[in-house]
Amino acid sequence: MARFYFVRHGDAYDDNFIQTDDSSLNKWGVVQARKLAYRLRDNKFDAMYCSQITRAIETCEAVNKYHNMDVEFKKEFNEVGDEDWPQPGVISKPGDLHNFHDRSEAIYKTFKGLVKRHRDSKAKMTEVIIFTHGNWIRALLTMILGDGNPNVFAHFVIHNTSLTIIDVNEDDDYEYVITISDAAHTQILKWEDFKDNKELYSDVN
Repeated sequence: MARFYFVRHGDAYDDNFIQTDDSSLNKWGVVQARKLAYRLRDNKFDAMYCSQITRAIETCEAVNKYHNMDVEFKKEFNEVGDEDWPQPGVISKPGDLHNFHDRSEAIYKTFKGLVKRHRDSKAKMTEVIIFTHGNWIRALLTMILGDGNPNVFAHFVIHNTSLTIIDVNEDDDYEYVITISDAAHTQILKWEDFKDNKELYSDVN
């Protein structure tokens, strides 16, 4: 069984609730990323992938301080979506969903390619972590759990630095969704408990 950890980046919105591909993590995004890093510090990852967008890269770097791994940065994990993509309580027009269907199918193809790559690897890789984005993870879950139905996409909320874990049976490639948007570390590891930890937070004001 191979396990794939999908991580949404930390918070990168500015005071005007705007983020771009070049937006760095804000103060809370840095704290979220470091809490996630602390949670995953003892994991033994066999491979690490990351989107090419700044907020994902910075989240990856925070986690990788405990692992010192070579990271593959791939545009295939970059964020997707636009204002026509499905939203809760909004009826999507079929004519606006071509991009949604095409991108969702491309995301699922990327995932299946990743599964095949590690299944065929001589290194017997069992834990792979991917730093990506909320819509990317939602689209993947929609393909796995809803056969690409856009109504399913609208039901998912993926929190900053949350873990969505998918196990894949190596015999038949069957997917088991283990967790969706697990951000327990942002609550369990309280800021008050760690704010004086010089290694983790001394530079966060």
